[in-house]
Amino acid sequence: MPIKEHNYKISFRGDSKTLFKIWIINLLLTVCTLGIYYPWARANMKKYLYSSTYLDDYSFDFHGTGKQMFIGLVKFLVIFLLAFSVLKIIATFIPENIEQDIFLRRLFNLAILIPYMPILALFIHGVRKYRMSRTSYRGIRFGYRGKKKLLVLLFLENSLITLATFGIYYPWFANNVRKYVYSKARFGNIKLSFSGNSSDYADIIILGWVLTFFTLGIYYFWFRKELFKFFYENISFGKNEDVVNIKTNVTGGKYFKLISGNWLILLFTLGLGYPITKIRSMHFIADNLELYGNIDLNDITQAEENYANATGDAYNADDSGNFFDLDIF
Repeated sequence: MPIKEHNYKISFRGDSKTLFKIWIINLLLTVCTLGIYYPWARANMKKYLYSSTYLDDYSFDFHGTGKQMFIGLVKFLVIFLLAFSVLKIIATFIPENIEQDIFLRRLFNLAILIPYMPILALFIHGVRKYRMSRTSYRGIRFGYRGKKKLLVLLFLENSLITLATFGIYYPWFANNVRKYVYSKARFGNIKLSFSGNSSDYADIIILGWVLTFFTLGIYYFWFRKELFKFFYENISFGKNEDVVNIKTNVTGGKYFKLISGNWLILLFTLGLGYPITKIRSMHFIADNLELYGNIDLNDITQAEENYANATGDAYNADDSGNFFDLDIF
């Protein structure tokens, strides 16, 4: 049933003391087990951060397990090692004239990566499907309905164009992937979508790089602010005619305070202040987002199934997601 448009309160209620205890135990166990405990460590961190993030008066929950993520990590490492071995073998057959020409060598290195785009596509597909299915709010699970074949074809098409344009097409490539992934995301019977324009994203990227360079890094914080606004303000949640949109109130000054503060904390604590920087970053995101719309949260119903394949998720999947700016939540 439609309701009058109103704001939804998003907040983060975690604290650095609790997170530090979780983090330091995770660190010690990971070191003592020679890294084997790492998937369980990631699961513990995610559970705390998700459960500390609230929409109105209810928190999110992460249901993934260390065992699932460990199996996913093993699969990822096997695939990665096989792909790396094949690349090394191919590299031995580089013609001498290409090896001596820097431009041709770099072009060749990019070209031999094209066959591995399907692997990256399948990796992102698996991570998104697993992570979304293991996330819930008020007992309602998120889900991902993307198709492997379509994502692989999207990667191949866009990577070929990016290669042909010597990388110029990358912003369109990244934004096309982002649009597809978010358009296939669900929260119960709510559909997510991303409406960001690829040309606008390219303008932000190009201007950001240029001004950051000519201002000796000063513009970087305003560059991050523009990316933050672009990513969040183009996301919407829809159900029939009802919709929820996102507004941001972030500024370059706020980003400067966050990033410079985090750097100083890490520097003067020799890295032990990482939990503090994580808590500051989570508060930053929550404090600078405003959700508004007319969807009644009580009318959201379960529509997604569990998915237990965690391929790649124990690896720092945020890195792969950030390559295409997918890990927003």
